[in-house]
Amino acid sequence: MPASRWVLVLATLLATAVPARAREDGAPARALGMSDAVRSLGFGTSGLYFNPAAMSQVMSYTIDIGYGWRSWGGAHNAHLSFVDSKTNPDVAGGAGYTYAHRRKGDFTTQTHDLRFGVSSVVRGKGILFCYGGGFRYMKVERNGPGTTYDMNKWAPTLDLGVLLGVNDLIFIGISAQNILKMPVAKAPQAQDRIFFGPRTVGIGVGLQYSILHWGVDVDIDLQSKGDNKATVSPMTGLEVVLAQTIALRVGFHWDRVSNLAHDQYRISGGLGYISRYVGVDVGYSHDVKHASDYVIESSIRVFLP
Repeated sequence: MPASRWVLVLATLLATAVPARAREDGAPARALGMSDAVRSLGFGTSGLYFNPAAMSQVMSYTIDIGYGWRSWGGAHNAHLSFVDSKTNPDVAGGAGYTYAHRRKGDFTTQTHDLRFGVSSVVRGKGILFCYGGGFRYMKVERNGPGTTYDMNKWAPTLDLGVLLGVNDLIFIGISAQNILKMPVAKAPQAQDRIFFGPRTVGIGVGLQYSILHWGVDVDIDLQSKGDNKATVSPMTGLEVVLAQTIALRVGFHWDRVSNLAHDQYRISGGLGYISRYVGVDVGYSHDVKHASDYVIESSIRVFLP
């Protein structure tokens, strides 16, 4: 297919896209270092959080365990996840659990977030097509004076995603997340709105060449600023892998929904060590306009043979 036609296809996808979201607690440190621009480059456990189709993008059996901190709202999280696309090359599967705890003023919020995903792949001459789905089950426990709304319940929702790769060079990923509206989506206190699992869609275009991975994503959030009100957040991230061992990551994210008090202009960076059996990653993202807003995520990855 001529290059001009691929440009037309990409433009059509971007023009007809439907919505995405703020960063999820427990999403991998590698993704944070690239400003979460991984919907088309979401190798391993990133697929559980950003695009379930990406679980079939590469063959691996990865276990990811880590800890993260978000400054606004004082949110801690611990996560454990795994994705196996190696046992059966045609079908990948994965699961993850994240526990998060945040305290703001007199209010304490705890979340238990379970994720399951499955994906498959069709390979042709120079073409890779992956498709997948995810099931999410979240429980929110919110306590504080004057709390009148019971949020202590489990809520289910679904994710869907597709990914197209051309010549192992260009990748296009599209994901629709939290398709089923979650009943615990919004806290009742107008002065302290917290959204859990807003309905979103993400679109990403990625380039993989030699030691470089470069992604450009667009998120459109349909709930955080009002039902059916679309809020667009663009992001881009770059990863350079030196000697197949050291990963350097950098990115930028204009995040318009993570902190509803103001837009965030976050510069991200990350460092990773990758060996045959283990990987260690640290990611950091800081708002250049609001110095108190930052996120840090760390993880250890184990690669099973």
